[in-house]
Amino acid sequence: MKKIYLIRPKCHSERSEESLVSSQRPFVARDATQGDNPKRLDESKANYLTVIIVIAALVLAACGSASTPTAIPTISLDNTGSSSNNQSSDVNSVSASAVVVPLNEARLSFASIGRVTAVDVKVGDKVTAGQTLVQLDTSIPEAKVREAEANLLAAQVQVKYLKRLGTDEVHLETAEADVARAQAMLDSANATLSTQSTLTAPFDGTIVSVDISPAETVVPGRVVIVLGDLSSYQLETTDLSEREVTKIKVGQPATIFIEALGSEVTGKIVEVSLTSSTLGGDVVYAVTLEFDDQPEGLLWGMSADVNIQTEE
Repeated sequence: MKKIYLIRPKCHSERSEESLVSSQRPFVARDATQGDNPKRLDESKANYLTVIIVIAALVLAACGSASTPTAIPTISLDNTGSSSNNQSSDVNSVSASAVVVPLNEARLSFASIGRVTAVDVKVGDKVTAGQTLVQLDTSIPEAKVREAEANLLAAQVQVKYLKRLGTDEVHLETAEADVARAQAMLDSANATLSTQSTLTAPFDGTIVSVDISPAETVVPGRVVIVLGDLSSYQLETTDLSEREVTKIKVGQPATIFIEALGSEVTGKIVEVSLTSSTLGGDVVYAVTLEFDDQPEGLLWGMSADVNIQTEE
């Protein structure tokens, strides 16, 4: 006899309860007699095993890379080495960098404020000692001179007047002191007019720089003219350290390489500076050298390398 089964669709609440119960039910492996396909189960186990192997391999690789030591750069501090410049030396010599400078140079400025009326030179001009280079407006200094002259004249008249009156010595001495004071003021005004209103060349040389124009106003200390004696050149070191300057003496010979000319010449020490300066935190001293035979083509500011023989 055939059995007929009636299937009643489940409502939403029943399905939810059944899902909840089934989710809480422990997993039980079913064998082939319960209707599962053995081939499908084997494939599922193989997939799970493959995933586990891959994860394990990734973990081992990460651990291996993390355990690899990383090289850390180190810095060696050597206080006995040379300074940051290119200076080098051995037992019998000292090497340093140098620059070509003129035998004499001057950076000229005014001592007082004023308006420029004339600039009588230009770059490249050759001048002689005492020649006028720049002039300022003299209207104010001239007015001060006239004022000082009037004050002096008034003081002198006062003395003459007191003498005619027969004034006592005390008042007469006071009036004469006023005359002396007025004369000093006149001398000062004349000196200001002659020295502070005109810029003159202190020696024979060549104008290297002009930094002023007519109608400009100058202030005290501003360099307006650079003058140099370009008839002869010498060398001045720029990085000779305090550790090496103690080996240097006037008269020591030196080998000089002029980079711009590509030539090597000889010279000797003529001066060692008594004061120091700083270069990159190092204490350095300037040493002056003269050429035994000055090469052609030298220009102010060219660089050179010098090697000073310090052997006794």
